Amino acid sequence: MDRLRPLAQLLVESVRAVEGPLPGDLSHVGAHDLMAAGLQHRVRPAMLRRLRAAPDARQDWVTALQASRHGQLIRQMQSAHDLRRIGDAFSERGVRWAAAKGPVLANTVWPHVDMREFSDLDLFLHPEDFAGALRVLEKLGCGYVDRNWPEILRQGRAELALTGPSGFALDLHWDMVVSASARRWFKADLPAMLARARTVRLAPDLAVPTFDASDTLLHLAHHAAQSGANRLVWLADLLHASANPELDWPAVARRADRAGMAITVGIVMARTERTFEVAFPLPPTLRRAAERSLSGRVAARRDNIRPFPHLPGDPALSGIEYSSARRGDLSSVAAAIGQWFGVRRTEWRVRRHGADQNPLDRAVDDDQAKGAYLRLAAHDGR
Repeated sequence: MDRLRPLAQLLVESVRAVEGPLPGDLSHVGAHDLMAAGLQHRVRPAMLRRLRAAPDARQDWVTALQASRHGQLIRQMQSAHDLRRIGDAFSERGVRWAAAKGPVLANTVWPHVDMREFSDLDLFLHPEDFAGALRVLEKLGCGYVDRNWPEILRQGRAELALTGPSGFALDLHWDMVVSASARRWFKADLPAMLARARTVRLAPDLAVPTFDASDTLLHLAHHAAQSGANRLVWLADLLHASANPELDWPAVARRADRAGMAITVGIVMARTERTFEVAFPLPPTLRRAAERSLSGRVAARRDNIRPFPHLPGDPALSGIEYSSARRGDLSSVAAAIGQWFGVRRTEWRVRRHGADQNPLDRAVDDDQAKGAYLRLAAHDGR
């Protein structure tokens, strides 16, 4: 990986659990630069493990990263506590659900449980069970972070932010595709994904349902694309998830094609290949999306100019070529233009009026709006 700058190569080696001497000349890299890069890509625990396995690692780097590992261990314990309580309560009420990302990936996908950084729990609920699940969580003492029910209804997002029994961040989903505008393009079948779910053990006394290997890859790739595919942790998720012997690549392609996600899955898997210098057995529909679509060609060209992972201060970190990818080049261009103007409008508003308060944070109790949102979830999520 001589094409990468030494700090970027260190990031890549960290998520791959490489051991031995550190790469290149890192003498100019200070602890602040190291921490900033690790924070940007959400890979600080993996970096600490890499440094501890290197005979030439600087002690100030190790010291700087130790606090982040301590915080991650606390989050591991919080998430396990909340999953136990929530899982037991859901089982008693017959709620159909699955946990994804975060602690599930840390325990079942990554090489070592202490490598994968996360800060929240993602729970996916059958749309018909969403309202009942909220009642269960309310009885457990979970609190609402998103509290403005008229605004929640207006936005129509398939995600609701809460805090779990321990206060840990909890995101509830009734669709794999969060925004209402994106759901016009991408048609995930969450009920079918939950029907295919498997059970994984995260601790001797903790087993939770999660997506099967193929749905896991589909979800991770689409989520990464919609978020700009600009954090190394998301690509590392895909690298490690692709090693699962239960992964069925033709099934990934079929499900992605039915959901309109062949483009998002294809271009993100291609970036993962470029980043880690690997080759996946992508079926033809995914390979065509990666190599022939405008989004895929633009993404590959930009990676050739400045290989991923980017570092703090690098230009063009947004990843709009991934987040705007749609089935059809004209649709992708239109989405990119819309996203670009949306960012510019936000920047103008911040310069003129200061940072916006998230309207979802305002406490607006409205039983009618809440009921309408729950009906939306039950109807649109099917």
